[in-house]
Amino acid sequence: MNTANTDMETKVGKREHWRKKREYLLAVAGNVVGLGNVWRFPYLCYKNGGGVFLLPYLLFAGLVGVPVFLLEAVIGQFTQEGAVTCWEKLCPLSQ
Repeated sequence: MNTANTDMETKVGKREHWRKKREYLLAVAGNVVGLGNVWRFPYLCYKNGGGVFLLPYLLFAGLVGVPVFLLEAVIGQFTQEGAVTCWEKLCPLSQ
């Protein structure tokens, strides 16, 4: 048995888990999206004559934003770590 792993488990303790999937999804969506990105930016583009810019913005938000969001969620679920500490499990050379 690895004593370093046992020491780490006793020091950190047991991590809490989400009770419902809906709670997790709402928390992640609130952290990722933010209200300013949803309402203020498109409004300012339209107000200042950049309504045409909204089409590529929405296209790239869907093509890039959704896969990056899913990647972040999968890495967090796989490692059961935060955004910074997950890289220690994925790439031990990053320590």
